[in-house]
Amino acid sequence: MAAAVVLRLMHGVFRQRPGQYALALPDYPRTFPRMRIFAGSREGLDYLVAATDGHPAFGANGRFGYPKAVPGDFAGPWVSYRRYRIPARKAERKPDGSLRLRRIRMADEARLPYLPLRSESNGNAWRLYVQAIEASAGGPAEPDAYGLATASRPFGLPVLP
Repeated sequence: MAAAVVLRLMHGVFRQRPGQYALALPDYPRTFPRMRIFAGSREGLDYLVAATDGHPAFGANGRFGYPKAVPGDFAGPWVSYRRYRIPARKAERKPDGSLRLRRIRMADEARLPYLPLRSESNGNAWRLYVQAIEASAGGPAEPDAYGLATASRPFGLPVLP
């Protein structure tokens, strides 16, 4: 639950600066005791810290560590943390469709971790499922508003110690 509170706060900042922050989950597939944020610049990280500094939800549930640059010669593994889409009930093509239920069942069978979230705009509760897929280095990163890769915009992040 603490990770969901922190991600909800980060999501607000990520939306203000689209595509600038990428989220890594170093303890995947365990739930999320740690999150690692990648940014294109130190200024981006400073903005993130300033935007969340003093927020009571963040102060009680999260803290920042000192940022470090990814080594230029990093040759370790790369992972793409992707949002695993579960369609909304309204998105079913057939009145009694089962696509949504199949996707939920597939995510649960694969034991994909998720964050329980609530929409600020409409109040709906939902789960943000995350899937980690082996990736390669390089290429542009275009994260979504949660800092995750999507099927149409994949990218990899280095697996750092």
